[in-house]
Amino acid sequence: MIEKNKSLSVFLLHFLERLNGCESIEKKITESLTDICTFYKFKKGFVYQTDGFRYFFLKETIGNEDHSLKPRFEMSEMTKIHSDRMKVKNRPFYASRNDDNSLVDLDVLDFYGTDSLLVRQFEDSEGKIIGFIGFADREDTTPFTDEELQTIHLLLGSLSKEIAVREYKEREVRASNTLGSIMNNMGVDIYVNSFDSHDMLYANASMAAPYGGIKHFEGKKCWQALYTDKTGECEFCPKRHLIDENGLPTKVYSWDYQRPFDQCWFRVFSAAFPWIDGQMAHVITSVDIDHQKKIEEELIIAKDKAENLDRLKSAFLANMSHEIRTPLNSIVGFASMLVEEEDKEERQGYIEIMQENTELLLQLISDILDLSKIEAGTLDFNMGYLNIRDFCEDILRGYEIKEDKPVPVVLASGLPDYRIYTDKKRLMQVITNFINNALKFTSKGRSLWSTILKRVPMK
Repeated sequence: MIEKNKSLSVFLLHFLERLNGCESIEKKITESLTDICTFYKFKKGFVYQTDGFRYFFLKETIGNEDHSLKPRFEMSEMTKIHSDRMKVKNRPFYASRNDDNSLVDLDVLDFYGTDSLLVRQFEDSEGKIIGFIGFADREDTTPFTDEELQTIHLLLGSLSKEIAVREYKEREVRASNTLGSIMNNMGVDIYVNSFDSHDMLYANASMAAPYGGIKHFEGKKCWQALYTDKTGECEFCPKRHLIDENGLPTKVYSWDYQRPFDQCWFRVFSAAFPWIDGQMAHVITSVDIDHQKKIEEELIIAKDKAENLDRLKSAFLANMSHEIRTPLNSIVGFASMLVEEEDKEERQGYIEIMQENTELLLQLISDILDLSKIEAGTLDFNMGYLNIRDFCEDILRGYEIKEDKPVPVVLASGLPDYRIYTDKKRLMQVITNFINNALKFTSKGRSLWSTILKRVPMK
């Protein structure tokens, strides 16, 4: 008994000296697991530690060459009964298949896949379980005494504090990395500067990239880092919008800004807030809206074009209304006179006038329908060859019989005898509209019609 106590004292002294040593936490944990396995005759030692979200990972292990221990398990896999069974006051959980066990104890052994198991869970300052220290498959079948279990409980408590310190450091690293990843990949440029001195305090990767990286911002004031032509605070600095008369932060201020060196547009949001060292800081976040600005410009141009087209269309329809009313009135008027007139020659004259106005009315309606087809993109072309001289003379004959034209329509001499490939109907519409427009605004003289032909390659 004396030898056993002496051996335990030596072991405890060695164990505590190791924990108080200067080795890395990882080395302390691994060697402490080895010492406990050796002293208490366990084949395996292990530490499971949380990832902070969903899983417990096998962080360290001794004697797990057969890989029987789970590399990880979900927090939800541990039932409440399982967890509560391990919360034994002043002693770790211990069970062996060689002893009489409850169904819960057997369930715990099955969960870890071991014949015997000693486990102590450890918690953070908020009482949340953050990991387990455990030992499995004990070679000595002699049951532990209560005193031995209490001693092991104290040893594992000391070791769990070292693991908890590591957990807090890892949490800090995880939080920093997570925040950094979010800040650098959220599609928003961010920088922070001192509210009073303008010294740069922070810039995320997307903000720094166009300027050559983070080093460009180090040791500079914001106006030095962002501009090459500034010697002091920017005249448009939003500081005055961000604090009240008592120097306290107010609401977020926003504006659109065009970066000088590449003309890209950004929507900028500024706010004042206390920095980690207590000083007042100015945070600026900016979202790239260059594509949005281009779309807005295109929409403005398209709107102007649409409004202009609408005005032209309204003017056209107003003019067409007048143009349509004229032949309609003529047709209706001469139709009434035709009923009452008995003289055949007069009746024939009325019929000819009605025929001319009917053709004019049909042409006007055809023009309006073609305009609608052009707007809808459904206008069809019937292409074919025509003789340009015969075509022009046919149009001219139509005007020679018109008695109400203000001036004569004359076809220039020397018209070449060429064939062209076109849509005869559409070309006639265009030429006729040109001649009608010329006659409308010509009160004396003549309307001379000439042609110029230009050879173009066929496609």
